[in-house]
Amino acid sequence: MIQAELYRIKSFGSDMKSTVTLGDIADKEKELGFTLPQALQELYLIFHPDDPAFTEKGNLIPLEELKIYKRVYWTDSIITILPFCRHERYGYGFEVSRYHKSKGTMSRNDPEDPQMWGLYVLPETRKEEKHLEGREVPCNQSKLSQWIMEWLGYQQTLAQPSVAAVNKDKVESYWKKMWEHLPNTFYHVPLEQLSSHRTNFSVNFVEEPSRFLCGSILYSGTAYFAGRSDKELEQLMKQMGFKYVWMKSQDGHPVFNSAPPQPPQERELKSIAPVLQFLCKFAGIEGKGAKEESIRRAEARLGGSLPLPLEEFYRCLPSRFYHSYNVVRPLSGLKQTKDGKLNFLTENQVVYHWAAELNSPFLYRRANDGVGQWNTYGILDGFLAAEFLWMLACDEKLNLVLWELPDFEPSMLSEGGKLSPYLSSIAGITDQIAAGNTRRLYQAMDGQAVGLYDNEEGTFWFVAKDETVQERLETMIDIF
Repeated sequence: MIQAELYRIKSFGSDMKSTVTLGDIADKEKELGFTLPQALQELYLIFHPDDPAFTEKGNLIPLEELKIYKRVYWTDSIITILPFCRHERYGYGFEVSRYHKSKGTMSRNDPEDPQMWGLYVLPETRKEEKHLEGREVPCNQSKLSQWIMEWLGYQQTLAQPSVAAVNKDKVESYWKKMWEHLPNTFYHVPLEQLSSHRTNFSVNFVEEPSRFLCGSILYSGTAYFAGRSDKELEQLMKQMGFKYVWMKSQDGHPVFNSAPPQPPQERELKSIAPVLQFLCKFAGIEGKGAKEESIRRAEARLGGSLPLPLEEFYRCLPSRFYHSYNVVRPLSGLKQTKDGKLNFLTENQVVYHWAAELNSPFLYRRANDGVGQWNTYGILDGFLAAEFLWMLACDEKLNLVLWELPDFEPSMLSEGGKLSPYLSSIAGITDQIAAGNTRRLYQAMDGQAVGLYDNEEGTFWFVAKDETVQERLETMIDIF
């Protein structure tokens, strides 16, 4: 069914051979009581579970360990799932059958190429015990054969000796350049299905004269380019004109640390009201956000006072900005999870959530992958001040000018650096609230422009009132 595609994916990686035989598959089918789909049989006959391709977020479950799980779908159906791929407590598998309780009937939908589902294979809560979702595979429903090829191609990309990451959202004509340099895909969509087709992973490759892979998850802005050597990969990036960071390097290039930053030291929170008021004046808005009674009503429901910077954030940010970039949860929707977190912000592509705690200065972040845990990510005051600017800058109606500084180096911010003479603290505190956070705010040109430095991404943005201010700033600093 997909044997040829699987061998092609395998050719980009290890020559480790599978130890599974047709007899082993027959024994497992007898144990389970049903025939395994052809695509899954081919996967086990070609790949060994210890193949380096299965080292990222999705380990292949050994054939002998396969077992079925039952989950309630809505209230009337019980779906039987066989997971074959697992990451920590979460698994991906296909639908074996479903039992319709009201009719007392059993059905199987396309046993040759069944639908995929996501579920907790090691649930810890009642909610996780009931969890069953097709759109978390990782985000769209798909058939087994398609999912295996897309997922395995993505895994093989990350397993290459040299891997570089590119932000797709910051690349002009990204897909045009992709098809010029890496025109092939492991899974081909018929033309008549293009309008309705949905994918979970995008994987492109080229075999001659060098072998390269590019894989990304549909909802992620990051694409991973991979090859057999740093030199070949560097040449490809140069040809495509992409700005990139190293994720894996054979020649000692600095590797980007995609893990959360080291937990910050606890410190006393500072009021960010002066910074937020400055930003409102800069953007030309009044800064009338949540009313006093809304804040007190939320605090009464939560059983404690909101951290001061979070209260000031809601008090100053008008609700029309709640969806200008990342999504702010309204006060009426704030509630404590079992571990005491207040999930107040969701990343615009739903990749991450951010949360606070009552009586704590810390900011927490969690990946939206079904298995992620909350990690200490920063301090609330500095994070919220930077987020406030970002929401104003991304609002189309304000007509602020946002642009990334080209060829930026962190040394430009040091004393004597190129940017240092033109930047100063906002309200005298943005240098202080940057402690423990990845972002820092500056003002320039007597408040006509605002700078934002992100040390995690190594980037610097300017936000200007209009294009005239931008042109004056570029001339003054000699940016181009």
